Order: sequence, then structure tokens, then C-alpha cells
Amino acid sequence: MDIEIRRRIPRWALPLQRPARYKGASGGRASGKSHFFADEAVEAMVCDPSLRFACIREVQRSLKFSAKSLVESKIRAQGVSQHFDVLEREIRRVGGEGVMIFEGLQDHTADSIKSLEGFGRAWVEEAHSISPRSLQLLLPTIRAEGSEIWFSWHPELPTDAVDTFFVSRP
Repeated sequence: MDIEIRRRIPRWALPLQRPARYKGASGGRASGKSHFFADEAVEAMVCDPSLRFACIREVQRSLKFSAKSLVESKIRAQGVSQHFDVLEREIRRVGGEGVMIFEGLQDHTADSIKSLEGFGRAWVEEAHSISPRSLQLLLPTIRAEGSEIWFSWHPELPTDAVDTFFVSRP
């Protein structure tokens, strides 16, 4: 079954269309980073009904502070609502085993982060706030073949863990 998704890709985001283990977009508020990655997430799950996807923040006290509502709006905007079952705490892919979850990394321990094993994509939103410890826990956990970890953030300090991480991996 072929599904056609039409969307506009901002020029700055074109390099992020290529497969890569790590992808990062930093910039000012309202620069479109979150919208781009939410669109990418929906499209990836439409194309792969078995994709397990984790949307992550350092601290997530409730879903209202997650990317969930943005992802839901992208599902509607792309006209692919029939392919998703939007539940209170997660979004499931109809016709496959795919699921999108929304997690706070600070709530995980070295043992509990293993629950994310088998996920093919992770998007770290507000990545400027991710701690070095959380980054160290996350990176080896998302390791399925062809997996990708995406980071979007508003730069604050050059010493933020995500900035330090990308300095060594341009």
C-alpha cells in the first residue's frame, strides 16, 4: 500500500533528511525545529508500521509538556489519522506493532532505561536541558540496526551536554 505524504521541508532541514545515527537542530524559538522533527516522526511511522519511537525530554511531569499534541496535529495535517490510534499516553500505529511513547529521562535509572531497547528512533526535545548522565544512559539504549537519535534544542550554554556531544560529532 503506497501512502503519499506531501509536506514542505525547510531548506535548513534538507541535510537532516539523510539517514544518520545522530541528527541535531539548534536554533532560536519558533525556528521550526520541533515542527520539522514531529513531521519526520509521523512520516517515519507511516512508512514503517513497526517502528518504535520514543519522544524524550529530560523532565516530563505531564504529557501536556511533551511533544504529543504537536505530533497529533502533524498526524491530522498530513492526513494520515487512519493509520494511528491516539491514546492517552501513547500513539500506536494501526496495521503494525509501531508505537510512539513520551518519556522523561530524569525518571529513569540505568536499569529502567533498558525498557527503551528495541526502539528505532528517539527524539530528544528541549535537548539543551538533558544532563550528561541522561545522555550517557540514552545513547547505548537506542541501538536497533539503522536507529537514529534526534536532538532539537534552543542553545543556552556551550557547555550543555548536547552542545558538547555535537562538538565532537559535527
